[in-house]
Amino acid sequence: MFTDDAVTPIRLEILVDLLRECRQGLPREEAYRLLQPGPLGGDRPTFIPAKATVRAGLELHLIEEEGGKLSLDGTCRKEKDAQTAILAAFDQLVLCCTTVEKYLALFYSYYLGLGQEVYRRRTQSGEQWADQFNRQVFRDVAQENRFNATKLTGLHRWLNYGGLGWYDPADAFQANPYERLRRALPIVFGRQRKLDADGFMTKLTATCPELDGGEIFLQANHEWQPSEKECTLGLSHSLIELHLDGIIRLNCPADSTGWSIGEAEPPRDDDFRSDRFAGIELLSRE
Repeated sequence: MFTDDAVTPIRLEILVDLLRECRQGLPREEAYRLLQPGPLGGDRPTFIPAKATVRAGLELHLIEEEGGKLSLDGTCRKEKDAQTAILAAFDQLVLCCTTVEKYLALFYSYYLGLGQEVYRRRTQSGEQWADQFNRQVFRDVAQENRFNATKLTGLHRWLNYGGLGWYDPADAFQANPYERLRRALPIVFGRQRKLDADGFMTKLTATCPELDGGEIFLQANHEWQPSEKECTLGLSHSLIELHLDGIIRLNCPADSTGWSIGEAEPPRDDDFRSDRFAGIELLSRE
């Protein structure tokens, strides 16, 4: 799991940019030296961060190795920049499944499902968070390479980068998948411009299984009931903000029986005549 290692998003971006300039490929040892130059490695460099970065690039299918040389994967090379390439891989291989990284999507789903309970847990230690996660998600069934505080620290390097939320002044993470959802909207809507609430949520769970009602979300939140049609606090915030930014238009008539975004307390105006949206229109595909 790449989040266990010393790799950071910026190191991975540097690796992608480096290999973009080396179209003939680059031997591993040379890549290590360029990622972690002599003064940073000491007299006997072990290249631990550099090796972790290369390993992450391989796990995320951003780079490939052939004939002893590292080069960019063809799909990665087609992306406009390193961040776009990394986020595309992150969405597909980290948030949509638990094969490459076992815990990130599950922990995020768990955290998202807590809603306002997060505020009451601000002072908890990393081990307390890990213990509660293991208890709720795995029902304390023994896990190989069990989730712990160290792994949680690794995840925090990626949550904000992946567009899953932000950190408040107290360094508490606020789950708000605004950027993640924005990246997914063209896939969710496909050729359509408008979806009713149920249709949108069905397609959202298929595209973003770590969000409300998705397969990974349900693994982490066993008691959550889709029949109640209550969006989590984080998803509610992201939908409202995307509406206010002109990316989508939420249709919230006074008599709506659709999905509730009331946890985020939407503004009371002509756009939000109720806390429940009956449908969504995609205004921008950018």
